[in-house]
Amino acid sequence: MSVLPIETERLLLRLPVTDDADPFVGIHQDPEVIALKHVTLTAPPGGIELGARNVDRMLRHWNRRGYGQWAVVERATARVIGCVGFLQLDDSPDIELGWIIHRSRWGNGFATEAARAALDWAWSASPIDHVKSFIAPDNLASIRVATKIGERLEGESVSPASGENVLIYGIRKGGA
Repeated sequence: MSVLPIETERLLLRLPVTDDADPFVGIHQDPEVIALKHVTLTAPPGGIELGARNVDRMLRHWNRRGYGQWAVVERATARVIGCVGFLQLDDSPDIELGWIIHRSRWGNGFATEAARAALDWAWSASPIDHVKSFIAPDNLASIRVATKIGERLEGESVSPASGENVLIYGIRKGGA
């Protein structure tokens, strides 16, 4: 598998590596992130071993599907500040575009910049022609990101992972 890193003005999107496990754990297990349902946990919080398993899961997804999630690196600091990309569960036809950025970097447009770059890659370098983002109704920041990258509200559902109501935003290749 050969996936070139994606560079934007402020970010580098690259395949995750084992050393990303620690920053990912810190990002995903931030109490404010969990309390505000900014991320759907599919496993109880855990330590570095869970982080390493998640990195491995992300890489297996890339190998199996040819697309997946990137580590988001802030170019100015060379620090991993999040992840962005695509997830398709085995029992679902839907391809989800998701993003999460370290709380210390919220409000700087990094999620929008990363999600837009991932979407541009999908349209030009993958067979993906429709993506969806499943967002908690009270997650106004993620709703803003979704609309900024051109996603539109497509409906509502119940998350199989959390049992919570979610809004479904989506976009098709060509913006239709």
